[in-house]
Amino acid sequence: MVKKVIHANNRSVIGILFVLILLLPMFISTIRANVSGAADSVYFHIKLDTLGGISMGRVLKLTYALANSKFDTAVYPVFNDSIERISGPEQYKGSSYALLNGEESKSSETGFHYLIRFSHSGEIELPAASVTVENRTYTTPEYRVTVRPAEIDMNALECDLVVRRLPGIFVTYCATLTCNACPDQNPPLLTINGKTVRPSSNSYSSSEGKEEYIYNYYFSSDGYEVSCKELTFGGKPYPLRPQKSKMDDVGSDGFV
Repeated sequence: MVKKVIHANNRSVIGILFVLILLLPMFISTIRANVSGAADSVYFHIKLDTLGGISMGRVLKLTYALANSKFDTAVYPVFNDSIERISGPEQYKGSSYALLNGEESKSSETGFHYLIRFSHSGEIELPAASVTVENRTYTTPEYRVTVRPAEIDMNALECDLVVRRLPGIFVTYCATLTCNACPDQNPPLLTINGKTVRPSSNSYSSSEGKEEYIYNYYFSSDGYEVSCKELTFGGKPYPLRPQKSKMDDVGSDGFV
């Protein structure tokens, strides 16, 4: 009786092994599909900041991004006379999350970016770049853009730079740059006491065909010297008188 039980158990084990052998190709196929899907999710592409349009003279952020991986080596783009490289390459990292029909989708990107300016109008091709990931090379696909001529009426252009003293104890001053058109470098940079500063906040409004771009720069110091750094419109510089002050020069209302 005991022997029959043992034989029955052996037959059960053999049956399970037989089923596993039959299912093994399916498991291998599934693994291969997952690996192939992961490989297909890695790609290298170009992103251009087109907020506000693409026109001559505007400073734009150009990014070369590798999705869902990190690269080992890179061949950087070569810019021709149509594109002025202002700065870069600088390291870039990004991520995104989406929820569609109850399914989550996550992706991450690494790469490098530049600040560029188009010196010509018309159709311009952005230069390609390539990276290697574990001995595999990824190259950006062709990317062409249409660059519009600069359309800035310098006679109607108005910008104003003011500095006011704040009543709080944490930040001493706020420099505010206001323009009725979008500067080429958006957001524009200021030089405050010898340091290049990005705006702490900015806003935009449009009413009855009139636009207003406002940029605020908060800082603390005993006195100040504030000036615009490369404030241009359509590639043409817009001069603004620097704001300077010492503690003795500041009035009770905080303005110079």
